[in-house]
Amino acid sequence: MRKEPIKVSDISKVIPIGQKVIVYVEEGNFKGTYSSFIYDIDEANNVYISMPTNENGLKAVVREGERLEVSFVDRRGFRIGFTSRLKEIVNKDGQVIYKLDTPTSLARVELRENFRVPVLIEASFYVFKKGKIEKAKGTILDISAGGVKLSTDIELEVRDKLYLEFDLGGTKLEEIEAEVVRRAITGEEGVKHYGLRFVDLSKEEEDMIIKFCISKQLELARKMRGLE
Repeated sequence: MRKEPIKVSDISKVIPIGQKVIVYVEEGNFKGTYSSFIYDIDEANNVYISMPTNENGLKAVVREGERLEVSFVDRRGFRIGFTSRLKEIVNKDGQVIYKLDTPTSLARVELRENFRVPVLIEASFYVFKKGKIEKAKGTILDISAGGVKLSTDIELEVRDKLYLEFDLGGTKLEEIEAEVVRRAITGEEGVKHYGLRFVDLSKEEEDMIIKFCISKQLELARKMRGLE
């Protein structure tokens, strides 16, 4: 992945108002990953975001001075992000808005099409073989917005079509169409690994997977830095 610094003075040019973002709260009782959106950016480059909320509707109550990471993936496949601290909690048009300090640095990271994060997610799937539909189970070993690596004891062929069902960060994904594009031999008898490519993901499904991958990437990076 290629990392490219961005001038903080250009923040309003690269982060549009209304942009949905992923927020990682680094400190306090509400540490974790949430969704938010950019409410405003003022002339001093202070960033205003909506109150971060997770998939269960829990809102992150952040205290002034606590650190947050904010990021999103733009249309070109770059992850743009920065770290800041909560400067002030304000009320705008009846909404609770977090005013963040001007970021000290801003970066654009190119995510390769095959950017993947390692996982262990149990999955079930349907596959059409020999004139009938078979249901089977497997384990997703890694995932990206482009596809997954699937481990299963079922024999599959390149170009086989599958319909996957699995849980992703607390959300159930169903009837996710995928095609076998690679098969690999493992040292474990009876276990096979397959590279699957997603077919016709909806924008909502794609955004959900990208959000999950970024969240996992941030967690892995923090662990490697010894912060967790």
